[in-house]
Amino acid sequence: MIYFVSLGPGDPELITLKALRTLREADYIYTPVPVSRKGRHTSKAAEMMLSLGIREEQIQLYDLPMSKDRDGALEAYDLVARTATQKQQDEPNARIAIVAEGDCGFYSSSAYIGEQIEQAGLATEQICGVPAFIACNGRLGGQLVQLEEQCTVIPGEATEEEWTRAWQSTHTIVVMKGSLCEAEIKSAITRYPDRKWHYFEFVGMPKEYITSQTSDILEREFPYFSIIISKCR
Repeated sequence: MIYFVSLGPGDPELITLKALRTLREADYIYTPVPVSRKGRHTSKAAEMMLSLGIREEQIQLYDLPMSKDRDGALEAYDLVARTATQKQQDEPNARIAIVAEGDCGFYSSSAYIGEQIEQAGLATEQICGVPAFIACNGRLGGQLVQLEEQCTVIPGEATEEEWTRAWQSTHTIVVMKGSLCEAEIKSAITRYPDRKWHYFEFVGMPKEYITSQTSDILEREFPYFSIIISKCR
């Protein structure tokens, strides 16, 4: 059995007890290190686990390219899947975990990695966690949706028709991976001033930034880990 463990949105205190127990019992924990054009970054996932008492020798780092071109990321996922599969076959009694920020079943790399592991004949289990947009709304306060309201989640890219339908609706719109659609968000803010706009970066982390001032959002350069929540007034 290989476990996909959700770390939550960034605040170590938002990891579930089950996820923490699974990590503590793991022999090997495969953990991403973001790599961009600026170089190799520190692993937020590794830092979080170390702060929770996970031993450094348990953590197996792998490079994960961060780019709109998904070829590099897919190659990284292939490598992790092959490595974890081989490790489990070589050490049948080893407990292996692969971590994901947020929830491993929601827009997560776990989908790509798990599919290959299962094709190799190994069983997997997902340990659920707190999705980032739920943590964002928690910092904002109030209800994300209530009564008969609906919520649409857009993963940074959509057609012009989908964007228009979203902004013209009376529903709550959550946009993840803001850097992929920065121009669209800023354009929508000016075109739909009657909607409420809330912007979040790195919620639960030291670099956390939150604003509901549209002037601030319009001046901001969106990083990859940014989320926008738009509500009808």
